[in-house]
This record gives sequence, structure tokens and C-alpha cells, in this order.
Amino acid sequence: MSNSFFYDTIEKIQSKIDDIKATSMCFVSEDNFILYNFRDNLLNSVSAFNKLDTLIIKPVGGNIKIEQVRDVEEFLMYKPNYAKVKVVFFEDIDRLNIEAANAALKLIEEPPEYALVFGATTRWNYLLPTLKSRFIRYDLSIPSVLIENINSKYGEIAIYFNFFRYYDSRVLLFLNEEETDVSRIKEVVERIVNSSAKNVDELLSNFKLSLDFPENKLKFSLSYYKLWNILINSNDKEFFYLIKNISKIKNDVENLSFLRNISTLGAILLRDAMVFLNSSKWKYFWNNSLVYFFGLNEHIVDVDIEQIKDTVSYMNRISTMRVANFNFEMETFTHFFRIKRCFIKAIK
Repeated sequence: MSNSFFYDTIEKIQSKIDDIKATSMCFVSEDNFILYNFRDNLLNSVSAFNKLDTLIIKPVGGNIKIEQVRDVEEFLMYKPNYAKVKVVFFEDIDRLNIEAANAALKLIEEPPEYALVFGATTRWNYLLPTLKSRFIRYDLSIPSVLIENINSKYGEIAIYFNFFRYYDSRVLLFLNEEETDVSRIKEVVERIVNSSAKNVDELLSNFKLSLDFPENKLKFSLSYYKLWNILINSNDKEFFYLIKNISKIKNDVENLSFLRNISTLGAILLRDAMVFLNSSKWKYFWNNSLVYFFGLNEHIVDVDIEQIKDTVSYMNRISTMRVANFNFEMETFTHFFRIKRCFIKAIK
């Protein structure tokens, strides 16, 4: 992500460096990719910083432990040797365990006069209240100029990309790159949008793609929503047959990654279903294209709100799951069945 997207924020920190020394700031975003790129741009762009006087703390084994906080305390005992300011950057600071969080309170509240303490998190509300009160919070989001560029570049089909700001911003960056072939992307989108029950196999083949590449993530995501457009209009026999076919890709995908990704996409779908019931304003939708893909205006009329809330909680648990201790076929079936059950009143 070009540092030009974060220029204003970084320039503000650069110009106010003497005023903000001895303070602690926490950068908050819904997307870790934004946080990691902002961290790199920040540390590499501010002239008062030097990597030799910078300490980056990352979770080890899922948590930030008290031993790592002790390392920070030792690091901050001495003035910088190569820079104007010593910097400590806590990644995923919400993963401080209780012991480490309590130990970190003092250094976050009162860093040395020659130091800055930064934190980054996608889960601000998971921080202890005592930690929150000691940080200056700074929210980071997808720069509006990036969305404007994509809307201008792709025209009408840009509506299908809106939800990636909440799902995976790497796809937006890929779409914005000069070397990305617009005509090829339009062809990909139109092919998926125009799919039907007759060529479901092509949609399923997109589930087998490596998600390390943004274009594959694009195909995967749009194929998932298009599949729901087909599923929601199928009868029970057709529904179970399609889910059985989806389960057959078990040996062709990384099982945990697949389930986590469809859970995130499913939660977006259900979130927009609730928005649709409470507002007609497009600006509140995360995925405007669901109006076309899923047919919100046709199906979300009489749904079970409590069932939707419960299913969103379930999806969120799966999307953050770290241990691959599950039955793939059963979890896949559960995923699609639970979502369909949310709309059972609306399906004829």
C-alpha cells in the first residue's frame, strides 16, 4: 500500500514529533493488512525514527507475554543511539495476556521523554479499560481516494468490489494497480454474475484457487455470493445436492482457511440482511451487490432476526478459529444450512 494513502497521518506525526514524544498511541482498524502497511510506512517515513532504535513486539504462541514487556522496559532504559526518538510498536496489542497488560500499564502511561509507544489492533474493545485510557486512539480506514480510483476505473462493476474494504483490502489495492487489466477483471466479474445452476462446477472451481493472490480472492468471494443466489432459489433436494458437491472439494482446499473465509463472507451477507430490514439507505450496506446477487429486495421480507444474530455469532467464531479440529463436511453443511434457515420464512 503506497504511503501516499497515509500521507496526511504520517505527515502529522512527523511535524508534531516534539509534541507527541513521551506519549502512547494506538492505531485501530478493521483490517490487519491496513495496520501492517501503515506500520511499515510510518516507521520508514518519519525521519526521527531509525530501525536500530525501534522495537516491534508481536504475539508469540497467540499472546504477548510478560517476558516481552520486560524486554520493552529494558529497551527503553537508554536513550536512542541512532534516532531522535526510540519507538516501541506492539502488533495485535489486544493479545497482551493479563499479566503482561498489567506490567505494561506504567510504560504505556508514561514512556520516557525520548520515546514513543505505538499499539495496533483490530479489536479495540478487547483491551482492558485501564489500557484504553492510557492510549491516544487513532482510527485508520481505507483511504477514500482508493475507493474513488476504483469507482472511476471500473465504472458500473465497481459496485461488486465495495465489500472488500471490510473483507480484504489487498483486493482493492490489486484492482487499483496500474498493471491490473481492467478488461480481464470485467470479464471475470461478468462471467460469475451471469452464472447459473447449469455451470455451478465453474463456481466451485474458484473455491479451489490459492487465496494468496488477490485476483483469486476476488473470484472466490464473488463465486460464493453467486452460489447463494442459486441456492436461495433452489428447492430442498437441489439445495442438499449442491452442498454435497461443495463438500467434495475437501481435498482440494486448505480446510481451515476455506471455512474461515466463507464464514467472514457469510457474516457480511447476514449483516447486510439486518441493515436492509432497518434502512433503505445504500450507504449503510457493506456489499451493495448483494441486492443483485442475493436479491435482498425479493427475499428479505420476513426473516428471523434472532436466528440471524445467532448465526452471525457462529460465523464470527469460525472466522477466527485457529485450531483445525473439526469435521469439514459437517461444518460446510452447517454453514449453508444455518444461513438458509435465517431466511426460511422468506423462501417458498
